[in-house]
Amino acid sequence: MKNLGKIILHIPAREGSKRVPRKNMRDMNGKPMISYAIESSIKANITKDIYINTDSYEIINYTKLNYPSFKIYKRDDYLASDKVQSDEFNYDIIRNLQADTLIMINPVCPLITPNDIRNAFELYKKSDCDTLITSTSTQMQTFCEKEPVNIDLNVPLAPSQDNKVITTLNWAITIWDATKFKKRMEQKGYASLGENRLLFDIDAIHAVKVSEEKDFLLAELIINVRKGK
Repeated sequence: MKNLGKIILHIPAREGSKRVPRKNMRDMNGKPMISYAIESSIKANITKDIYINTDSYEIINYTKLNYPSFKIYKRDDYLASDKVQSDEFNYDIIRNLQADTLIMINPVCPLITPNDIRNAFELYKKSDCDTLITSTSTQMQTFCEKEPVNIDLNVPLAPSQDNKVITTLNWAITIWDATKFKKRMEQKGYASLGENRLLFDIDAIHAVKVSEEKDFLLAELIINVRKGK
């Protein structure tokens, strides 16, 4: 069992977004999209050190008004551009809050549940990994740049269950050993994928990631279906 030390959970949320404007604060079935990640993080009850990591005063004010248990981490403006890598803002919060374990909940995955967060945390805690990243897997026939990845084109088509498993990272939930993340970042200039990583599959519906308008509409539709609308 790991010694997790000071556990920081944060939700990184920039103000700007090019493909889906203002998506974090855009109304999704009656409340801003970011509220789903906030509420799941609170209900997961992993740590009391839970933060919104943002440059947006709109997000800050909304969070303070509606979720007083959430703390605010106001990131510097240079960490708010669309060219900034997640390595950089995760390193920034680790360094300034002296985290030993960092949990990142992605606000663009509004369908993740408190159980997803708890299950990821329990698995991380019991493992020897330094990095846990949520993912989804398939054995369906997969191509990359028109080249087969998990099938042989020179033999008859095999049942999909015989194919190699293809795993895609969705980053809905990520957990790091913050000390190792910081050291890797300072030595190599990158750290997000870790050295000893554990990929944790979650339900593909929970993993829906809002990158484009169609993703937003899909996530909202699923929420409406869940509510019987």
